[in-house]
Amino acid sequence: MERRFEYFHDGLDPRRTLVVDGVAPDALNLSHWPGNRTPARYRADTTTEMALLLAEDPDRESFLHPVEVISNNHFDTDGLLSAWAVLHPEEALRHRRFLVDAARAGDFGTFTSPDAVKFDLLVTAFEDVRRSPLAPQLKGLSAEARAEAVYGDLLGRLPGLFYEVDSHRSLWEESFQNIVHSFQRVREGGARIREYPSSHLSVVETEEELEQMARFDSCRFHRILTAHRDGRGYRFQLDHHIFSWFDTVTPPRGARLDFSPLASELNALEPPRRERWIYTGNDHLEAKLFLRDEDGDAAASSLPLERVESLVTEALRGR
Repeated sequence: MERRFEYFHDGLDPRRTLVVDGVAPDALNLSHWPGNRTPARYRADTTTEMALLLAEDPDRESFLHPVEVISNNHFDTDGLLSAWAVLHPEEALRHRRFLVDAARAGDFGTFTSPDAVKFDLLVTAFEDVRRSPLAPQLKGLSAEARAEAVYGDLLGRLPGLFYEVDSHRSLWEESFQNIVHSFQRVREGGARIREYPSSHLSVVETEEELEQMARFDSCRFHRILTAHRDGRGYRFQLDHHIFSWFDTVTPPRGARLDFSPLASELNALEPPRRERWIYTGNDHLEAKLFLRDEDGDAAASSLPLERVESLVTEALRGR
């Protein structure tokens, strides 16, 4: 059956629609988002890997038989590649390693390979109205209309775009170099990393801003306390790695916990001030605990690193 992609809208017939990466009521599903209804035989860490399992299944048409439309309700690299893999299964299998690496770079912030990271940065830039080659077409559109337009363009460029990343160097080069520099600084000792297995916690102590990919990928666990010293004290941020938000086959290295009680403890220790420790919540993709100033940015704490590190480590011990 000839199938097509349509960006998700309420007019789609759920009986004839496969939603990849996101979730939607009633429609068939291939996704690692919470609440997905992916068949057990296709479950994997990324939706692109699920699409590849479907592609190699000799009985895949029994699952896809009613499907006429492949759809998604947001745009990102994993969504793009999973939709393309369902539409073009044989080609997708020929590019399997690259697809998996790029999807993991995009969704999990994993430095899988230089080419895969560059591709993810390139794909992301296509939706940015300030930098996108499609900027004239995207100007003035809603977020949903922009995503629809970018899908329409990029699905038509694959798989050729896999081999044309260097011709779009201006879209990814600065971000890529920043990531590489951060990894180099970590290797050179620009960040001190301490691991606490009993708390499933990694602590990153640094005196310079480091790209998140370098910080997180250099850590053993999926709970990361970053202590950035800026001259006035430490700016702390306790993150749940985004990996732990998804419904994955591989368990997270530290499940999500409610850090709100920790925020209350830290507020009680902090001298009276306008800034307050807050936790953004487990439902947030990038759930984090930090001292928020009036503008919503991270503020320097008056608490010493040793006190905060000890408090967090003890609060998470055995959990």
